[in-house]
Amino acid sequence: MRTETLQTPGETRLDIRLGAGEIRLETAETQETVVTLEPLRDNDASTSAVENARVEVRSRGDGHEVVVDVRDRARGLGFGRGAEVLVEVRSPHGTSVEAKAGSADVEGEGRFGSVEVETGSGDVEFREVERDLKVDAASGDVQVGPVGGEARVNTASGDVQLSTVGGAAKVNSASGDVMIRHVGGQLSVNSASGDVLVRQVDGGASVNTASGDLQIGSVARGSLTLKSASGDIKVGIREGSTLWVDARSRSGEVSSELPVSDAPPEGDAPLVELRANSMSGDITITRA
Repeated sequence: MRTETLQTPGETRLDIRLGAGEIRLETAETQETVVTLEPLRDNDASTSAVENARVEVRSRGDGHEVVVDVRDRARGLGFGRGAEVLVEVRSPHGTSVEAKAGSADVEGEGRFGSVEVETGSGDVEFREVERDLKVDAASGDVQVGPVGGEARVNTASGDVQLSTVGGAAKVNSASGDVMIRHVGGQLSVNSASGDVLVRQVDGGASVNTASGDLQIGSVARGSLTLKSASGDIKVGIREGSTLWVDARSRSGEVSSELPVSDAPPEGDAPLVELRANSMSGDITITRA
């Protein structure tokens, strides 16, 4: 095991590079950053990876950047056959993260600034992100608590679960369910296979799914374009909003609990413009 303690008062940023293993991050009320590297396999490759890893701190604006580089320079993200390393970092609250790994789970406990993660295989989980979130995961689940800014998630296979997103949210998933509690800005989702469930959207949405049900629990204003090749579509319109709708299903039922008219809406009430299209599946419009 190797442990290094670095003084990082002010704004802190982590730059982590790992071939294979695990990345565990934690924030706390502190002005230092503690980095611990531990071999996960009892072999020479893992031991050598820990011994030769680059751990350093450098000044960055009004704060510091901590670099943890556990790679073989000749192999890019890999550092030798059979090598696996656990990277643990404890840093100040509000630390921003950029992490790239070939194969590793990435877990963050505490409050982070902005987060950018790229992993070939492995789950990604963060408790809270105060600014923007960006995740690219080839395979693995993504689960993130509140995001203060924008969220962008791309995953080839795995479920995506987001809590509240203060800004816009964009999710691309080849296979897996997408579940989001609340999006304050514009929502964009593309899913090849899997259900899409969003509790509340404030800024409009564009959602496309090839196979799977699509449900938006509550929307008050904005433009919604919802498409599903095979799957049901269900949308809840908030009380006090008016609705303009164009809903079509080739082999399925279209129903609405709200009055539907061809006439343009009158008054100053918030307007929801809904365009819903399903090849085979029911389309249901309800009062949220």
